[in-house]
Amino acid sequence: MRALRANLLLLLFSLAFCLVGAELALRLLRLGFNHTPLNPSATRHHQHPTNYIFQAYSLQDEWGGFEIQTDRFGNRSLKGLCEFPAAGPKRHVLMLGDSFVEGFQVSDADSMAGQLQQQLCGAGVAVHNLGVSSYSPVLSEIQLREYQQQHPQGPVLLAGGVVVHVLYDNDLDGDQGYSSQLQPDSNGEMVVSSETQLSPLERLARVSYLARLLRRAQLTVTELGRRQEITTAQSPVASSAGDQCPRSAAELEPTRRALRAIRDRVAAAGGRYLISAVPSDPRKAPHLEPCFAQLAQELEVPYVPMAPELLRQPEAFYFTHDMHLNPQGNRYAAGQLLLALPEEVKS
Repeated sequence: MRALRANLLLLLFSLAFCLVGAELALRLLRLGFNHTPLNPSATRHHQHPTNYIFQAYSLQDEWGGFEIQTDRFGNRSLKGLCEFPAAGPKRHVLMLGDSFVEGFQVSDADSMAGQLQQQLCGAGVAVHNLGVSSYSPVLSEIQLREYQQQHPQGPVLLAGGVVVHVLYDNDLDGDQGYSSQLQPDSNGEMVVSSETQLSPLERLARVSYLARLLRRAQLTVTELGRRQEITTAQSPVASSAGDQCPRSAAELEPTRRALRAIRDRVAAAGGRYLISAVPSDPRKAPHLEPCFAQLAQELEVPYVPMAPELLRQPEAFYFTHDMHLNPQGNRYAAGQLLLALPEEVKS
């Protein structure tokens, strides 16, 4: 019995040693794999974990191998793309949107916000990437408000600066759902509180690189099985019925209210507001881009068109399997936004 107990203890110590060794090795190699880490939020439904570093990867092997870091606000960091003097940036460009702005499918330098930061660095302009997966204008309006409240420079961020809001087709449905969840908090501010919590496994993955590796292995096995059930051929999809928005005024109203609130907040702080939209890959789904152009016109907000070129050459600008823009698509979108920025911001 004593020998059995000794063998069990030896086995447990050996297992613990292997687990700790594997965790340390992954940390030294900076292989903390993750895809789109999101935590529940008490005010804007969900958000990125703060001060979080991970190695991006694609289950379809379309992208990955680069590191992504979030800052103390949970926003994607663009640190290293521009060095500012001790006095700090002269102006700011804040980018709102969902996963297309977030850009976790491309490196910092290749992302839409990263491209703008590199182009505007010489003018002393800091670009802030506030994109979060599955955000729609209702959540982006809350996020902009909170970022102003929490950031050390507060309203100065918008004074003389620009807020660039890049929309996507599912924003209209997202706003329908999120607007129904809006509730006032103790200060009377409207918030969307998540009713979910991180599972124990998700909590473990936030602190353990080994747990993230095992999760990646599980997802890879699932993806390999899924590939056996589908074909890679894609059928063309009609892009949209003309240039008219197919949604009713009532369906657009939650998005209209959120965009109006953002417009008024930016204007009150002395900034400028631009709206743009990335259409759905026409090889996968129809798009609603005319709806966003219509909303921008109704709200008298400058609109930056991207759709014509993206729709004309989707194979050049979108990933084949993933729905998002590839590096070339991000560069094109950033170029269009750069052209639309006021000259005083670019000089």
